[in-house]
Formats: sequence, structure tokens, C-alpha cells
Amino acid sequence: MEHLLNWNVGFCENYGGEPNKYFAAAVPGAVQLDYAKEYGLPDYNRGLNFKQYRPLEDLFWVYKTEYDASKLSGDKKLFLILNGVDYSYEVYANGEKLCSYEGMYKKQRIELTRFAGKKIEIKVILQPVPKSTLPGVHKDTRDEANQCCKPAVSYGWDFHPRLVPLGIWEDAYILETVCASVPQPRFSYKLSHDLKTADITLESVGLPETGWEFRSPNGSVIFTGSGEKCNFTLNDPELWWCNGYGEQPLYSYTATVGDITVTKKIGIKRIELVKAEGSWGEGLNYPMTRNTPPITVRLNNTVIFAKGSNWVCPEIFYSKLNYERYRSQLTLVKNANLNFLRCWGGAVINKESFFELCDELGIMIWQEFPLACNRYEGTDSYISVLKEEAAAIIDNIKEHVCLMLWCGGNELFNNWSCMTEQDRAIRLMDKLTFEKTPEIPFLPTSPVMGMAHGPYNFNMVDGSEVIGVIQKSRNTGYTEFGGGGFSTKETLLSIADMSELEPLNLNNEIAVAHGDHALALDIERYFGKITDTDKLIECGQFMQTVVQQFIFEEARRQKPYCSIVSNWCFNEPWPNTGNNSLVCWPDNIKPAYYAVARACRKVLASARYRKFVYYAGETIDFDIFLLNDSLSKLADGKIDIYIQIGEGQKTKLMSWEYNDVPICKNAVGPTVRYELPFAEDADTLQIILEAGEYSSKYTLLYRLPEKPANAPKKMNAILDENC
Repeated sequence: MEHLLNWNVGFCENYGGEPNKYFAAAVPGAVQLDYAKEYGLPDYNRGLNFKQYRPLEDLFWVYKTEYDASKLSGDKKLFLILNGVDYSYEVYANGEKLCSYEGMYKKQRIELTRFAGKKIEIKVILQPVPKSTLPGVHKDTRDEANQCCKPAVSYGWDFHPRLVPLGIWEDAYILETVCASVPQPRFSYKLSHDLKTADITLESVGLPETGWEFRSPNGSVIFTGSGEKCNFTLNDPELWWCNGYGEQPLYSYTATVGDITVTKKIGIKRIELVKAEGSWGEGLNYPMTRNTPPITVRLNNTVIFAKGSNWVCPEIFYSKLNYERYRSQLTLVKNANLNFLRCWGGAVINKESFFELCDELGIMIWQEFPLACNRYEGTDSYISVLKEEAAAIIDNIKEHVCLMLWCGGNELFNNWSCMTEQDRAIRLMDKLTFEKTPEIPFLPTSPVMGMAHGPYNFNMVDGSEVIGVIQKSRNTGYTEFGGGGFSTKETLLSIADMSELEPLNLNNEIAVAHGDHALALDIERYFGKITDTDKLIECGQFMQTVVQQFIFEEARRQKPYCSIVSNWCFNEPWPNTGNNSLVCWPDNIKPAYYAVARACRKVLASARYRKFVYYAGETIDFDIFLLNDSLSKLADGKIDIYIQIGEGQKTKLMSWEYNDVPICKNAVGPTVRYELPFAEDADTLQIILEAGEYSSKYTLLYRLPEKPANAPKKMNAILDENC
């Protein structure tokens, strides 16, 4: 039986001190939130209020609760369950130290049976936020996270303020049971190469009295047994597929030990990373070596195109995350036709319900360990902590069928991190993932050679457009790229009144603290100086739809050499004024979300145009493709190709008849050329590809020669149409 606890918390400045005052604590929660509620700190999401929380990270915190075990029956065992404490802590019962640990992902099961017959005072003492003092570390920056396993983003990022959580961030309760230890059943399998049989192992270490039941996706019992370990063979297993490629059948197993029953849903798949088609032998002159590492995803012996997004924590205080909060955003991921998320190494490792939902929705997970954009020096103390935490992360996630690959962390081989495959941290994570999950691929970092991170703006440093640069690139994967847009009005008003946010540029301290505003310079280049805030927001959002849609489609057009694309980023943890995200805090959808959803349809007609602005009298040219990620051969069909200038009549340029388009292969069509006419009142042009359910439309800017840059008169209508 589980018993919830009523917790209080207090703080002191020195280790071993006793707080002057205790006040109510929410568990799961964070000490900063409890303090803010008790002492009236303002909402950290608004304005610059987050700065008032800064001193709290340097205090010692003491959680305290009491449990009455005076009537515990003689056959019962008593355990304190701590599913996640952040970060470095000690646990005491009636003054006796029971546990000391650094980390936040290991689930603690601490036996309290010897305290039966009395009231038990439980204390959890937290040390201040860890801060590296190694040479080269800059104070109050993410550098300070380079010797710990906390999310580096909490130490400050362009889309996240300096606000570092501490506290009991997962469930904590007392368990009364007749079991000698807390059951932690495990499931594993080996799938035959022909996918016809799966050898299943069910194991409950140290508990030979465990009773087992294994059920099919339709609920029928397939296997029953008992013992510490059971094995059986499953014939013709129903395989799990990612979103867009098939169904997500989930088996279940139940382990019963004494008065405890644990039920979990699991799936069966084969996942591999293989070399991109055509990449073996590419450029292999002396000295000869492999050029690009494998990044093409092969799921159930079928090469797929991985379309995804980078996932960051949806909240600054990750204790707030729960099933409902995850489901609202993960449903958006599925509906955007995405099939994977890259869980970025700068963020927290998500809770169990996140992975359960991804199993259900068909969203594969690229899971990074908590390393990002730092040099994680392999000191003995750091490696010791990483070993425990990485092992806990693997054990917490490994049974989830959504797991696509492990990755050491974000941008560790770049010149600001200066790590390599030979760093102790990388070698350790490679070792642990192989030992615990040999069937799951491992990448040392992202990006590796052949993959691309960036660009993140509409224009490059030399003034060239990302639209032109990307189509001339050759990469096996585009695993981060941007193209920012302003947030919705609803999100902006959660930051401050509009009068405080204007102007939305680098001269406004609040606006800068809540986002990256390089996009304002891009807007001025194309639309001139805009003083109306609503119009500025509309122009920025329009540009984001253009660049995000173009890069997703361009990556697909470069198939099969390119086989993976994921934009930066899907969501954000607090209200930003401007950011690359598709969904702004908390769940407000930007127009770019809909553009990405269209670009990631299973099959679509696609146009590779050359630039964003076209002038009357010049010849526009664009290439036509039929992008096919379907596991079915496409029926023969036709694409009718049109141009529309402003609100004028659309002009048919030609038709392309495609045929014999095989499974998961693109078809390359003609290049279309058309001399643009003069239209006095027009400010946009549209490329329209009519092909039934595969139809696509692209809105670009149209200008008369010598006419100054301006915003389209009906920008609102353009955004509404895109949505």
C-alpha cells in the first residue's frame, strides 16, 4: 500500500544548519516554487522577475515529513520511495543518515522497517546548485554545469533564463508491503532477423516468488509463469511502427509479488542506423577512411525517412510535467506528421508518462544524455556521478519501444566543447548503452560528420538566403536548423503588457531576455522599417513558415543521401517574444507548425524555388518533385502547375504526369520557367501545385523593380490561409 506524505521545507545558509522556519512544500515540486508561494515572489514568467529567484540556488534546503509506523504489522516491510530528487542530497530517518547521492535520475528505495513501532521523522537535505570551478569556467554561465548531470539549459540559454531548479521533482511516498524488497520487474527480447520470432525474457531479480502474465495487444493471455526469470518464444510478433509507417501494437506484462502488482505496456521492433544509400566509397581517396557515419534509420528491416523536431522541456520547473501536459504537446507532434523527437541533451530527461505516450502515438525518441555545449572534463568525481546517472537513465527508458537511439549529448565535438570519441564521458556512455541495450544504436554526439546543425536565421552572415544555401548543401541529416518567428499575442501577453514589450527589438531589455531577435533584422531587409507591432509579428511569423517548410521539404528532396530532418525546435519552456519554436509557451501554435505539418505529409507535390523575393520581368524557375515516404507504390497521376500573382487569376504553366513511383522513393519532375508579368497592385506570388491530396502551395514576395520593400497588404489573410 502506498501512503502519500505531507512535506514541509526550509532553508539555511550552511551545511548542517537547521532552518529558522518550515513552510508547506509541494511534492513533486521545486523549492523555488514553494518559497515563491510562501514569500510572495512574483511570477517568474513575467518581465525580468526571474532575477529575483537567483539567490535561492545558493542555499541549503531541508525537506521534512513524518510517518506514523507505530501500528505496522509484524509481517510488513516499510520503504521510502523517492523517484527523483534534484540534485545532491542526503536522506535521514530519526536523525540516522540512510542515503547520500549526487544526481536526479536514480530511483531510491530505502527500507525503513527497522523504525517500525514508532513515528519516523524523515528529512531530505539538499545542497546548493552545483557549479563547476574548473579552469576556464565563466561564472553565471552554462559552463558551471560541466561537472554535473543537471540540465545545462537551467544555467541560462538564449531561450531559457538562468533559473536552476532544486527539489523533490518526482513522486515520493511510503510503501507498506509483505515483499522482502520493492519489485522492479524487467522485460527484454531478441527479435529474429526475419522478424518472425521474438525470444522474450521476464525477470524480477531476487524475487523467485514472482508470478507473470503476458498479454497480446488485444488483451488475450499469451503466457503465464512464475519465478525470478521466465523465457518463452513469441511467434509472428505484431511489430511496432512509427507514426506514418504503420500501427503501434502494444503488448503488456504483469508481475505479481505478494501484495504488489506491476503492469507495463511494451512493444517489439528492430531499429538500426545504417549508411546512407550512395555514401559508401564517397571521396575515399588516400588516406582512406570511412567518411560519413551511419544515420539512416532502418525500422523493422525497412529504411524510413525520419521527420522530427528537437524537444526541450515544456516548463522551466520540470516537476510540473505530468501526463496531461505531455499529451497536449505530443498529440501536436503526431498531428504534424512527425515520427521522432530529438530529446536534446541540454534539457531534463523526461518522466515516464512522456515515454508511455510516445509508445502509444508512434513517436520515436532520439535520447541524449545530459551533456550539452560544454567540455565535460573526465575527472574521477564527474565520471563517478555520470556512471550512476547514465545507468539510471538507461534503466528508466530502455523498455520503451519508442526508443530510437542513444546520443552522448549536444554539440560535444564542436570547437566550443572540444570533446572527442576519446573523452572518458563518451567512452563510458557508449559502454553502458551497449551493455544494457545492445540492440539500440548509439551516437557520440550530434552533429557527427555528415550531419548539419544550423543555420538558424533567414539570412546567412554573408547576406545570402538560407533557401539558396540549403539546396546546394549535401548532408546525411539536418538535425538542427532554425528560422525564427514571433510568438502569438497570447504568449506575448503572458510576458508583459504590449506597451512594455514595444519595440520588439534588441533595444528592449524585456524582449531580449525573452528571446532571440536577430529575426527583426531579417524582417527589415524584406519589409522595410515596420513600426506597427501587429504587422511586425505577422511578417516574422510568415518568414518562419517559409523557411521551416522549405528546409523540411528540401531535406526530403535530397533523399536517399539525406534521411533525417529535425528542426530547432518544437516547443519552449517559458514565454519567449521570439524563437525558432513551432509551439510557443505553454501550448500556443505558431503558423509555422501548420507549414511543417504540410511539408511532412507522407506524399506531396513539392517545388524547389530559388529565393524569397521575385521581381516583375524576371524569369522564375523551380524544380518539381513528388516526395514519397509511403510504403505503398503510388498510383500514376498528374500535377498541374500554376502561378498566381497577387489576387489575379492563376496561370497554368504546365502539367507533369508521373508514373511508376516505387515504395519510399521520390520522383523528380521538370524544371518550370516563367517570365513574371507586371502587376501594379500585387505584393505576393504563389506557386500552386494541384495534385489532389498531394497538392501544395508556396507564397513568396513579388515586387516591381525599384519599388521599396514593404509588407504585403493582406499579411493576415496569408497567415490564416497557411494555418
